[in-house]
Amino acid sequence: MKKLTYSHSSPYPMVYILRFLVFLLFFPVLAQAEVIDRVVAVVNDDLITLSELNSEGALHFEKIREQAPPEERSLALTAARKEILANLIERKLIAQRAAEHGITVSDEEIEMNYFRIMEQNNFSEEQFAAELAKSGLSPQMYKDNLRNQITQQRLLGVEIRSKVVITNEQIEEYYNTKYGQINKEDGLHILQIGCLWGRGSKAASKEEALMRTQQLRGMVMAGENFKEIARSYSDLPSATDGGDIGVFARDELSRPMQEGFDGLRAGEVTPIIDSGDSFQFFKLLSSKSGNVITQAPLQTVREEIRALLQEQELKEKFDKWVIQLREDAYIKEQL
Repeated sequence: MKKLTYSHSSPYPMVYILRFLVFLLFFPVLAQAEVIDRVVAVVNDDLITLSELNSEGALHFEKIREQAPPEERSLALTAARKEILANLIERKLIAQRAAEHGITVSDEEIEMNYFRIMEQNNFSEEQFAAELAKSGLSPQMYKDNLRNQITQQRLLGVEIRSKVVITNEQIEEYYNTKYGQINKEDGLHILQIGCLWGRGSKAASKEEALMRTQQLRGMVMAGENFKEIARSYSDLPSATDGGDIGVFARDELSRPMQEGFDGLRAGEVTPIIDSGDSFQFFKLLSSKSGNVITQAPLQTVREEIRALLQEQELKEKFDKWVIQLREDAYIKEQL
């Protein structure tokens, strides 16, 4: 076997030859990496890669593989990839637009919000990371999501929110035609706020949950918007709807709730009620007895209606705004 030798007269120094051999050694790996992590979309001057798509949808894809029937799995995964890619494209467009406005979110702000959310839920760093992992998220992924959310909210404030104006006439029309409507005999239209206690809750003990509930009720009694308080601080599933749990007949309510509503007039708030695993209080929007419907006075719900109408109009304008962003952008999908 001939030995590889180096001569001073050779046009290729030994270091170049060694680099070439190393390149040949790892070339199959590099080629494979290129196939695994290819570009799946071009969004103006930005790229979205397959690894980004797979990372974003990992938990969703895993559920499909585990739960979808074999004959439907391929189509379900394809549809999921398209949906997640659409979300990533929307996120890129929003980030690009925010950059045009000079909107930035500092690392310090992200850290502050991350630890505030962790403390509100009464988690240590290790516990919070474990809870995030159950949703397929790492702490860094969660922080990235926080950055996207804050950036989007600031951008919407500049481009959309400042242009949404709700008039008193709109509020009064909504109040007279839709607010507090009841279709049940002896029905009560109710808003709810509640504070849980124990592991995974914002309150570690029953005493702390009671203290939180008292503080929240105090904010409501001082005139703050019930729905906004519910949306921001309530631990119950109804928080996403501003605490609105709809209409109940009186006999559908638990005994403690019935007692809380005894003598209550529309627009008023119940005392705090111990519900076993949480403390709750409620606001009566309207009630029906026979054919008579009694509503909360307009002045007590005006700001709640304004917030509701603003939310509806923001959603409508946001959807149109995103469509326009897409129409004005160069987008090439390569799934």
